[in-house]
Amino acid sequence: MALFLCFLFFLISSSANACDRCLHQTKVAYFSQASALSSGACGYGSLAVGFNGGYLAAAVPSLYKKGAGCGACFQIRCKNTTLCTKRGTKVIVTDLNQNNQTDFVLSSRAFMGMANKGLGQDILKIGLVDVEYKRLAHTNICL
Repeated sequence: MALFLCFLFFLISSSANACDRCLHQTKVAYFSQASALSSGACGYGSLAVGFNGGYLAAAVPSLYKKGAGCGACFQIRCKNTTLCTKRGTKVIVTDLNQNNQTDFVLSSRAFMGMANKGLGQDILKIGLVDVEYKRLAHTNICL
């Protein structure tokens, strides 16, 4: 019986952690200036602008995790297939997003990175888009 309970506990705890890599649905917006993200809550300062080619994000508290989420890498894909690519964009968390309408606020470069070639300005005009996202296993995927 004890062995069964240990197995059950392991199964439940590993499935809870596995959802960290699940596909989630939300909306994202963007900061018009990447400098807003570089002065973010993670404390990277001006170094952040150079991370991942400037593909940066502020994440909600549940993803920011009191700073433990700093540096995490996420793949974010816009759900508008006419406007956006299937691969989306990869971002690194550098700030805390206090907005309760979106899970992420992206740098404008990352936001435009979701768009099909030549449609970057069009996605900026929309400003808020439906997306799906997942956390990537290794931060070096973003670098």
